[in-house]
Amino acid sequence: MKDHKVVSNEYTWIPLDKRVSLYGGSLSPRKAETRTPIFWLARDRDELYFVNASKDVLDFVIADGGGFETVDDEVVTVNNVDQYEYKNVKPNDAVKVEEYDGFYDLDYLLQVSIMVQSKNYGKLEIRSPAEKGGVDETVLLWDSGESGKNVYIKKP
Repeated sequence: MKDHKVVSNEYTWIPLDKRVSLYGGSLSPRKAETRTPIFWLARDRDELYFVNASKDVLDFVIADGGGFETVDDEVVTVNNVDQYEYKNVKPNDAVKVEEYDGFYDLDYLLQVSIMVQSKNYGKLEIRSPAEKGGVDETVLLWDSGESGKNVYIKKP
């Protein structure tokens, strides 16, 4: 059984040009970001959250994860048996959509697929980029209507 979690007002997206290094200094100079995310993924240690930064209450969020690893000439695939499902996700709520193992998942290329529905955005099928060891912070949809880098969005 999946451990479902909903947290409110816990994640705030900070543009890369405004972030501070782990050592207290500024990061290397970057172009100022004028867009803000509508939907994005935030990672807290081994847990991945889908953040609803829109002004809409989402009818539902359904998430599933999977991936693969190559070993010599063989390919090993992994996928979840159960999905994460949430209804009526409020603005500024973050819902848990995946959990990684900080040791065993390091060699796998992992990806998250998310189905979202709301009044203003309709039904969206979203796939994150595949990343080794699991997905990190990723903007899925910008307020300009653009998808995030290497993010797949489809209106089914």
